[in-house]
Amino acid sequence: MCSRYDLNSDIYSLQARFALDLCNILRPFHRMSEPGVDDDSRNEPERSRENRAENKTDKDNGNKVGPDLDAAFESLSGTRRPTDPVIVILAGNTAGIRNWGLTISTLNTPLINARAETLDQKPTFRPLLERRCLVPATGWYEWRKDGRGKHKTAITLPGHQPFLFAGLENGCEVTITTCRPANAIAHIHDRMPAVIGPNHIAGWLNRNNGFADVRHMLGPVPDHVLNWHEDAPGIAQPAKHDDGQIDLL
Repeated sequence: MCSRYDLNSDIYSLQARFALDLCNILRPFHRMSEPGVDDDSRNEPERSRENRAENKTDKDNGNKVGPDLDAAFESLSGTRRPTDPVIVILAGNTAGIRNWGLTISTLNTPLINARAETLDQKPTFRPLLERRCLVPATGWYEWRKDGRGKHKTAITLPGHQPFLFAGLENGCEVTITTCRPANAIAHIHDRMPAVIGPNHIAGWLNRNNGFADVRHMLGPVPDHVLNWHEDAPGIAQPAKHDDGQIDLL
């Protein structure tokens, strides 16, 4: 289960870390911030618009970023909830925006999660098995049940390092894949988001790979790379397994 997650606001460091091409996100906001740009510019050749977006601004190159772009990035970070627009990483390490949760006519709420074990058995997900993507995050939340009470628990990697959920997208929406939990957090919830490690990123995104070639990637992360704490006051905190940098990402 994953019903809420966090993404660090420093999207530029995320861009550098994963070598992302953020053109698809940047372009409309670059155009909005340029004086004199009107709807006629939509007829401008695609490559020309891309060049302008790439040359406009980039914090990684020491240039200033306009307020419209900063505001746009702020809206894509922080706590993300179902139906929110979220960043997704697509084939070729390009980035896009999708709404979190698949719209299903027979359901009253968006389908925000998909069980890894049955993806190829469900008609909802089978058409999306070749539309795999990654959803960047810096932590997620689960609710630990204790009798009638529920305790909100934040789960992260050491140092709140960014990581990547396995996702499926349909061009407009995305769902996050879940798997059995790591032993360290099994007492909190019986599911966790499937995290794609660095050695599997290219394989997961490669559409030439069938689902049978990548399904082994959908498993829990090692226990020693997970930190967690409950937000409720007066609850004992677990020991943190923080041994510095990790090899998950």
